[in-house]
Amino acid sequence: MDIKAAKKDRQPTSNISGSPKKGGGGGKYSWGKGGLDDLKTVSVKDSNDPNYDSEEENEEVVIAKTEVASPIQVLIQEYLSSGDVEETMKGLKELKIQNNSEQFVKKSMVTAMDKQAYERELVSKLLLSVYNVAITPEKLAEGFQAALDSLEDIIIDNPEAVDMLSKFLARAIFDEIIAPVFLKNATARSQLATQCINLANGLLNQPFRSERLAHVWGAGDMSSVKRLKEAIDLMFEEYLTNGDTKEADHTLRELNAHYFHPHLVKQCVRLALTKGSEEKKKLLALLAFFEKEGLVTPDHMAQGFHSCYESLEDLKLDVPKAPAVLEEFVQTAKTEGWLDKNFVPK
Repeated sequence: MDIKAAKKDRQPTSNISGSPKKGGGGGKYSWGKGGLDDLKTVSVKDSNDPNYDSEEENEEVVIAKTEVASPIQVLIQEYLSSGDVEETMKGLKELKIQNNSEQFVKKSMVTAMDKQAYERELVSKLLLSVYNVAITPEKLAEGFQAALDSLEDIIIDNPEAVDMLSKFLARAIFDEIIAPVFLKNATARSQLATQCINLANGLLNQPFRSERLAHVWGAGDMSSVKRLKEAIDLMFEEYLTNGDTKEADHTLRELNAHYFHPHLVKQCVRLALTKGSEEKKKLLALLAFFEKEGLVTPDHMAQGFHSCYESLEDLKLDVPKAPAVLEEFVQTAKTEGWLDKNFVPK
């Protein structure tokens, strides 16, 4: 594939939506001054004080210093929190990123290296979405080259950086946003860069590479809603067998798909409706545990219950008493404090 190929019609592949939450006072994609002025004080000492020094009078003392995040870094962090490709594309245009787009590519990958598989999958999808739309093929390739050039620094904070960058690179070639010839023409300024290029070549030449590269980040990327549902159903069934909340906690944290938590609540409630008395109690106790541990937010809990009411007609086909039992669940959750006491079905 020619890296200078004509513009392709690339659509965002992430179905994750959300409104990024901004912070700070410096405008969009900026944290502002971080309150530095508020952290300065003027120290005025009494001339009768034994420790008085006239040279120190009215001296401005900086008590603390806050590191200000760059607009590019803020945009990346917000994307990894929301998964909103469209909003990120708007942010790139607002930042007029063209001249520094290779740095955005590099920083996106490096930031995701310090996260979980889910965030790395998000970045792979973002690179596919911005290709030849917000970022030119040449700048995209320069971003990968910049990452290769910086591997000796990146690996200090990310020991698996070589392996992860090779996966980003192999995935980008698989997605046809980086030309295969890049692996031959890339400059390897260090042994780490050479190792990374060789690993990427190996990934591209492995058996059944299409399936493996599509899920290069492993089960943890959970790019498919179907796969997420299957993983959560398995978690519930294992919990009903062993009653181990710590294991369920570990599984949910590994999935690292916060946006999916309303669906998790819905799946748990629907499953409980089909179970016996003791299993019902266990499943509700698990939801209470997730809320107590902060794994499922009150908003997500309410959304999950709302979804159950919205599908009540379907639920009644399998569980005729579903409306009454669901109402019992709601009252229990309100009484125990893990569902908002003001919750009212939509």
